[in-house]
Amino acid sequence: MDAIPPLLFLALLLLPAAHCLPLPRQSYHLELARVDALDTENLNLTDRELLRRAIQRSRDRLASIMPRVSPSRDRKVVVAEAPVLSAGGEYLVKLGMGTPQHSFTAAIDTASDVIWTQCQPCVKCYKQLDPVFNPVASTTYAVVPCNSDTCDELDTHRCGNSGNSGDDEDDVCQYTYTYGGNATTRGTLAVDRLAMGDDVFRSVVFGCSSSSAGGPPPQVSGVVGLGRGPLSLVSQLSVRRFMYCLPPPVSRSAGRLVLGADATAVRNASDKIVVPMSTNSRYPSYYYLNLDGLSIGDRAMTMVRSSSRNNATTTTPGSSNSSVAAFPPVSDSGDGGGRTGPDAYGMIIDIASTITFLEESLYDELVDDLEEEIRLPRGSGSSLGLDLCFILPEGVPMSRVYAPPVSMAFEGEWVRFEKEQVFVEDRQSGMMCLMMGKTHGVSILGNYQQQNMQVMYNLRRQRITFVKTACDSVP
Repeated sequence: MDAIPPLLFLALLLLPAAHCLPLPRQSYHLELARVDALDTENLNLTDRELLRRAIQRSRDRLASIMPRVSPSRDRKVVVAEAPVLSAGGEYLVKLGMGTPQHSFTAAIDTASDVIWTQCQPCVKCYKQLDPVFNPVASTTYAVVPCNSDTCDELDTHRCGNSGNSGDDEDDVCQYTYTYGGNATTRGTLAVDRLAMGDDVFRSVVFGCSSSSAGGPPPQVSGVVGLGRGPLSLVSQLSVRRFMYCLPPPVSRSAGRLVLGADATAVRNASDKIVVPMSTNSRYPSYYYLNLDGLSIGDRAMTMVRSSSRNNATTTTPGSSNSSVAAFPPVSDSGDGGGRTGPDAYGMIIDIASTITFLEESLYDELVDDLEEEIRLPRGSGSSLGLDLCFILPEGVPMSRVYAPPVSMAFEGEWVRFEKEQVFVEDRQSGMMCLMMGKTHGVSILGNYQQQNMQVMYNLRRQRITFVKTACDSVP
């Protein structure tokens, strides 16, 4: 079924009236493949190698760099050095572009706004396995004019020629989108048909990239941003909610992404946690949460949140030994009460990073508490490249040793991560290692901690719901 997203602009006038189509259906279901599942040159990767590669991509993705632009409260796609790189791309979807339809594989990214794919002629592109999209071959391709409102949604753009043969126009919208470090995509902002399974959407705005640096691995032909900005896929399709469910990274099962009305969390679930989204003017496009508590173990404790807005108390779940740290709330500028950094204490939800990164002081406190709680000697030299590890007794697997759950409080709502979401067994090194790292910037919640959870984003009500689910069995 074909549908028109609500984002209208001058370039639509280039399309014939016959392209007026019925309204879209209510929901869209997509399969999420892990990036290494599509690595045809390495089909026999071991579980350890799958984890090692994912962890390394997470470290490559991280860039603790403050934005180079002034904070902005408008809805523009702010082009800045963001705290995460685009070079990750852990979960991929199969899509189609143009007429006739050109199939390509894109990385899903909740921490970016733009849809883009590499296009011919590719002046400076990374190697990709899919054939490169040729816009000249698509009869429904149209460039976005430089003087359009759509072009103005990008903070960095200029007028120029698209570079395609036969195109002499000099008022084409040329964009530059920088993720962080050296990760950049440049090209022509355009519109064309986008296919998701049997559903085809006309006139979707995307970046036709002719130059990409620090890009994804070869299995990936581009990125589909699901962020809060106006040019993301969810914004263009007016999706009010979406949900994903991610199986364990070594299960080799596909995840699920649902856009639209079917993106509902399990009703009447006893462990459903609903967390309000926050906003941060430094990172306006990200799904941002206020992190105001960190608990090791289960003991019920009360902590006072020192906020002029809310002096409520917060209680951790459970009834055994634990340690609890309470943090001041994050202001709209990203500053946290008694903290001094610009990112204390907030957390970005990121589907494209495998491990979680905590702000340095939080990470150090977590490590100290875990060393007190876990009665095992600390190890070093993890073959997975992780920092905090404990030496397992000889012949004893991780499943038979004690490790406490870790809970995080977001606006007083506690999300509990079990041992299997916090630690991983490094069999080659004989250790149990923490699947978290430290950052000097904003904290990031990675997909390892989100495994076997339905994570539902309600964009209308501005809240995120976490429900524990066996994602291998989700239809």
